[in-house]
Amino acid sequence: SNIRLIENERGIIISIMDNILFQSGEAVLSEESKPILNKMTQLLKTLPNDIRIEGHTDNIPISTEEYPSNWHLSIARATNTAYYLMNNLGLNQERVSVVGNSEFKPIAENDSPETRALNRRVDIVILNK
Repeated sequence: SNIRLIENERGIIISIMDNILFQSGEAVLSEESKPILNKMTQLLKTLPNDIRIEGHTDNIPISTEEYPSNWHLSIARATNTAYYLMNNLGLNQERVSVVGNSEFKPIAENDSPETRALNRRVDIVILNK
């Protein structure tokens, strides 16, 4: 599925696969992603916890004028997601931090198109108090 919920020592992680948020190699949020983010933010706004928004890529190098590396892409995707939640949906900016992890925190092997797709994601982490 396109969204996974994981609970670990950091808190609750909502993992959103990149194909429902962005076009390939892009960091502009798609129109399709907005209803999903809207629903999620209604929940986030009821919680007191800090929120970390983390961008992840697969291990295929990217080198475009806009995104010279996977670092640039992962940070841009996390930032644009966070910015939408704060500016359009009113999530309190004091609670939000943004992280780019490039390809270095995979949740699956990067050995097939399917597993690489799992690594291209934005994680919305509801941090434990």
